[in-house]
Amino acid sequence: MEQELIKLKVKKIAATGNLADFIEAKFIECCEKLDASIFEPLIAEEQYFQELDKYRFLQSVKDEFDRLKLLGILKTVMIDGKCNGCHLGHKAVQFYGKRPIPEFSYIIHKENGEIEDIFMCNLSNGMQVVEMGKLLKYNLIG
Repeated sequence: MEQELIKLKVKKIAATGNLADFIEAKFIECCEKLDASIFEPLIAEEQYFQELDKYRFLQSVKDEFDRLKLLGILKTVMIDGKCNGCHLGHKAVQFYGKRPIPEFSYIIHKENGEIEDIFMCNLSNGMQVVEMGKLLKYNLIG
């Protein structure tokens, strides 16, 4: 069991450069459209995000999307933010629904142009305060 945990932590996505940018854009699109199937074909069987295998990660994303759909939220808008918790200052992508705080946020961790991990951020700066000027640009009714 301990050996498996070590494997989980060292698995990396082999996406660099333009491919990494494409994968990041598709993940953001899947979160905006609340549709995990957009991102699913881009994850290799052996890839891990949030220390979860492909299918568990996708299920966690889908569960989050289903929670929003039950609230009547059919799409989100992404606004860049920062982590104010575990990864202090790291860029976070925040997704807004109908409220002036993000419904959920993720950190897409890149190092040297390579996507290392994608994981939930539970304390992005949007959770505390949001610049209304940014929100006014978007139609959040949805």
